Amino acid sequence: MGLFGALFAGVSGLDSQSNKIGVISNNIANVNTVGFKQGQADFDTLVVPSGTTTFSPGGVIGGNEQLVNEQGLISATTSPTDVAITGGACSS
Repeated sequence: MGLFGALFAGVSGLDSQSNKIGVISNNIANVNTVGFKQGQADFDTLVVPSGTTTFSPGGVIGGNEQLVNEQGLISATTSPTDVAITGGACSS
């Protein structure tokens, strides 16, 4: 295992953690925004293939999944033309 491989494993963990903190702070900042749909951070393991005699460390990668199929915040208004749809999807 070389120096680059050892550093890559640590840096990928820090980068993924930074991504998760970004998703959480975005959810907190927009919690009262009408129609906002939260995000969810997910982590995937990286496996680095190498030769049969050497070891190459993997790492993790962070992703952001927007939960667009979830219900957003609905708020009451005084306008008679405003409409909001709530409930599940229709199946035919």
